[in-house]
Amino acid sequence: MTKSFLAALFLPAFVLSAVCPCRGQSATVDGKNLMAKSVANASTVPTSSSLVDAPEPVLMGFADPAAGVYPVQNPEAAKKDQGFHLLDWSLLGAAAATRVLDFTSTEKALTEPQYFHEAILPNALVKNKPAFAAFQAGTVALNYEAYRFLVHHNMRSIARVSQYMYVGAMTFQVAHNYQLLANPPAN
Repeated sequence: MTKSFLAALFLPAFVLSAVCPCRGQSATVDGKNLMAKSVANASTVPTSSSLVDAPEPVLMGFADPAAGVYPVQNPEAAKKDQGFHLLDWSLLGAAAATRVLDFTSTEKALTEPQYFHEAILPNALVKNKPAFAAFQAGTVALNYEAYRFLVHHNMRSIARVSQYMYVGAMTFQVAHNYQLLANPPAN
């Protein structure tokens, strides 16, 4: 009956693929990662004996003049708000609502076993109402934690896109469930 099990597995897989480090985005010179240097130490540029002894000021980030590499760091990136906005809460609320509707549609379908059966989840889980409710609540909690993790690591756009897809898939499944419940097959 519910294909939501696949949707529940999709979000963590998407999150893990988005969080993997990308080694091609950091500049290295002599084995040193330039992007890993602290911005606090970036007020002066290290000089060599062939350069002027006075420190050179660095605008917006840090530099290595010997390598000719001048990466720029956006000062607003470090100041990004990591809290949830109204859209974030709306997406999480929509995902939780679809989980509740999935639970109610499955419970309604279980009252008519001659017409409906669970196709994805194990029957032992679905027929045990407290365990099934705990499964649905755990899925909501996992979804919230994955979303919070992405927002905390400044990946709000990835969190929102994955949430749009998750809510869309769950909405389709719940609508399909209620459509089947409204028109049970005739024997």
